[in-house]
Amino acid sequence: MNVVEKLKDKFGAGLFLFIATFLVNVSNYALNLVLGRWLGPEGFSEANLIATLVMGLSFVAMGVQLASAKLVAEKKEETTWALAGRILWISILLVAILTASAPYIASFLQLNTSSSIIIVSIGVPFYFLMSIGRGSLQGKTDFRKLAWTYIIEMVLRCVSTVALLWIFYDSPYRTEIIAAGFLISFIGTWVYYRVPVKLSITSSNKNLSKISKFLAIIMLYELSQILINNSDVVLVKHYFNAFDAGLYASLALLGRAVFFATWTVVTILFPKVIEKEKNGEPHLQLFWNALGIVGGVGLIMTIGSYFLGGLVLGLAFGSAYQGIADQLWIYTTLTSLFACANVFVYYYLSLEKYTPVVISILIGTLQIIAISIYHPTLLGVMYIQVALMTLMLLSMISYHSITNYKLNLDTNILVNQKKLKSI
Repeated sequence: MNVVEKLKDKFGAGLFLFIATFLVNVSNYALNLVLGRWLGPEGFSEANLIATLVMGLSFVAMGVQLASAKLVAEKKEETTWALAGRILWISILLVAILTASAPYIASFLQLNTSSSIIIVSIGVPFYFLMSIGRGSLQGKTDFRKLAWTYIIEMVLRCVSTVALLWIFYDSPYRTEIIAAGFLISFIGTWVYYRVPVKLSITSSNKNLSKISKFLAIIMLYELSQILINNSDVVLVKHYFNAFDAGLYASLALLGRAVFFATWTVVTILFPKVIEKEKNGEPHLQLFWNALGIVGGVGLIMTIGSYFLGGLVLGLAFGSAYQGIADQLWIYTTLTSLFACANVFVYYYLSLEKYTPVVISILIGTLQIIAISIYHPTLLGVMYIQVALMTLMLLSMISYHSITNYKLNLDTNILVNQKKLKSI
């Protein structure tokens, strides 16, 4: 294969991955919309909660995937197998913890039974090992096969969930059926592609020690994502009745479209900045371009949800959710602020500067504390988040300004020193 054919193959595979990811996101959104109409606000509040818990797991899984991809890209596949072994032991421990605490979690979240949590927890080892496999494919730049893992997961989840709900239409265990759909998709995707697992827990591999540090940093960032993206839905399910929690879940699902619509921007920004920094090239313009795109998309979607919130919510979920339609623009606003702040986090992560990650974790923690203390209405919960996301964005702007001021100051000092030496 000549150079032109290789480039064509890489471009085609990358395009296929992009299209596949887009279709998977659309399909998952469509399934949630179907569930929202099918189950009604009360039933959807529980179904969305299971999806929210899985989303929290997905952030952790993404950190595992990035660590695996880094190892494979560095031609350290044996270390990847050792990492898979450690992840397996950790996930088994997590299953035991989740199973033992399932009744208490169900009580806190006002779920009818704890069975759905146990079903999802059984899938955790398969999900994390699946992420190791995805990282391996990403590290090998086998984008076609990587894309198929996302497609298979989506198809298995959608088909199994809808089929089981259809067969057991009058079943009182609908939440368990939703959880079973996730479990089937995890196992099926893991079967499609999996890496060897080295079960030794006494490995002294230096590469594994190094990647563990990298994984820890990524996990800190993913923790902030979990706190900010998921804690509000979980706390609303705890403090409010099922009907109100279902209404809020519909707002969260549509309002988060800003975050997912702009995810590709920060995903592309991360490696591009690393590349330019490594080559000693300027990269600040990449940051401003990304921030402009994300901010522009957020502004357009916020304005659209202000004027068309009722229409959008009605088309998506039906008349049962109209009571909260006029508040959609508020949730879109807070998501837009978070998406803009996320650009700062990714930019400085690529430069190995972690203060924005710390800021994110602090804001996420404050969000949990504030909503726990003050939650008179759903609108009040959203106002708290708007205030905190504004604080987060302003903190990022301040950090960015101070960092660049110091950088310019150091540059001027070096220039002046060189001038003095030349005199």
